[in-house]
Amino acid sequence: MLVAAAPAEASRLVDVSLGPLLALPEVERGRLLRTLGHWFTSGGVTASAAERLFVHPNTVRYRLRRIEELTGRSLSDPIALCDLGAGLYALRLLPF
Repeated sequence: MLVAAAPAEASRLVDVSLGPLLALPEVERGRLLRTLGHWFTSGGVTASAAERLFVHPNTVRYRLRRIEELTGRSLSDPIALCDLGAGLYALRLLPF
């Protein structure tokens, strides 16, 4: 709804929540965003995300730590999860 009603605010949300990830080189950016997306889709279950990505669970854990470091947001913080999830969803719908 936010993306449709206020695309400028949705774009700002993406920049604020995912900006450091978007600044990465394309390959690394894609890898981290895919990992985060699969982790959300898997309900935060690392092993399930790893299966979807065809990687070892430790690889997913490493990538999630990298996301936390880059964004300054903890994936164990519910507010940070909301921000990252909303930003990820908006990113999929907006033309970036």
